Amino acid sequence: MQNPNPEVFLGRQPILDRQQALLGYELLFRSSQENWADVSSPREATADVVCKAFAELGLADALGHHRGFVNVDRDLLFDDAIHLLPSNIVILEIPAHLLVQEDIQQRCLQLKQVDYQFCVTHVEKAMDTIGTLSHLADYVKVDTDVISPEALSAAVHLLKSSGAKLMACRVESLETLHLCESLGFDYFQGYYFAHPVVLEGRKLDSSAAGLLRLINLLSSDAELPELEAAFKVEPGLTVNLLRLVNSVGAGTTIKITSIRHAITVMGRRQLLRWLQLLMFSSGGKAHIGNNPLMQHAALRGYFMEQLADSCFPKRKDLKDQAFLAGLMSLVPAALGLEIDDILEKIAVSLEVRNALIEQKGDLGFLLALAVCYDDNDMPGTANLLARLRGAVTFATLGECLTRTIAWVQQLVTENGE
Repeated sequence: MQNPNPEVFLGRQPILDRQQALLGYELLFRSSQENWADVSSPREATADVVCKAFAELGLADALGHHRGFVNVDRDLLFDDAIHLLPSNIVILEIPAHLLVQEDIQQRCLQLKQVDYQFCVTHVEKAMDTIGTLSHLADYVKVDTDVISPEALSAAVHLLKSSGAKLMACRVESLETLHLCESLGFDYFQGYYFAHPVVLEGRKLDSSAAGLLRLINLLSSDAELPELEAAFKVEPGLTVNLLRLVNSVGAGTTIKITSIRHAITVMGRRQLLRWLQLLMFSSGGKAHIGNNPLMQHAALRGYFMEQLADSCFPKRKDLKDQAFLAGLMSLVPAALGLEIDDILEKIAVSLEVRNALIEQKGDLGFLLALAVCYDDNDMPGTANLLARLRGAVTFATLGECLTRTIAWVQQLVTENGE
C-alpha cells in the first residue's frame, strides 16, 4: 500500500559561478532515507515528494532569486504535477541517456514552450549524442570525477558549440577547480565548496586575532569603553564593520556613525553573530554572497538553532549556543587551525566546548545530526532521529532547512550582494 503522506527528505548542494557567487542549489529529494522506490508507485511518490517540498515547505520563497536544480525521471517528466514547480525558479535536471529518446525530447520541447529550462547531466557517458541535445540544454553538467583531464578538455571543446552554460560537478579540490576554470566552465559544484577544504594552515594574523578578541569581549558582556578601545586598534576591521552594520540596516534607516552607536542599534547579540561570521572572510570583509565558506557557516549555525527548537523545545538556553557551535565547527577550515587552538583564544561555554571537541551532550547531538544531514547521510541521520522517538522527523529537518536557506538569502540581500 502506498504511503499517503510520504515525508520530504531534503538535501542541498550549492552551485557557484566563476566569482564563487551563488547561482542556486541542487535540491536532493527522497521519499525515505534510502531511495524513491519504497512505495508502490514511484511515479506518484516522486511527483508528490518534489511538489510537497515546494508547496508545503515553501522552497520557492526560500530560494528567492536563486535557482533550484531538481533531478527529474521519466515518470515525473510526464506527470502533470510537474507544472506545480515554478518555471522561473526550477531548472529540471535530466540525464543525457534519457534525453536521446524521441518522446522525452518532445515532452521537453513542450515544457520549454512554457519557460522551463533543462540541465543535461551525465553527458560524459553520451558525448556522441550531444549534437542532438543542443537545442534542449540550457545547462550541461559534466562529472569531473569520472573523466581524465584530457577527455575533459575534449568534452568542453565539443560542448561549447551547444551554446549551453557548462557546469563542472564533483569539484573536490583546488586543482580541479583551477583546471575547470581554465577550460572555460561557467559554474561549479562539489565538496570543495560544500565541505570547504583547508588548503594551507596559517597563523592568526592581526586582523583575525583582533576579531577573536572582540568576539571574546562581546561574549563576556564587556563594557562599551572596553569594546571601543579594542576596535580602535583595528582600523581596517572598524571600517568594514561600520560598512556592514550600515548595509544590514538593523531594520532602521539611521546611518551608523560610531562603534557605540553600532552596538546600541544592532544589539550585542546580532553584532556578535556578524563578528562570528567575519571569521570566515578575508580581512574582515563580510561579502557573504561571494564567500561559500561563510555561507556554509551561516547555514550550519542557523540550521542548528532551528534544530535546537525542534529537538529540545524546553531548553530555551540552547538556541544561541547551537548557533555558535554550528558556526564554530567550521572555523578550523577557515583558519587552518585545530579546534583546541581556537578555543584557547575564544571563550565558549563548557557545553559548546564539549560539543565541538567530542560531540557530547545535547549540543553534540545537534552537531552530529547537522553534519549527517549536511552530508546527505540519510541512514546516519535516521539513526540519530531514532533517539528522539518520533518527536522530530525528516519532514521537520526539511522545514528547518527551508527556513535556514531563506535566512541566509536575506543576509545576502541585506549585504548588498
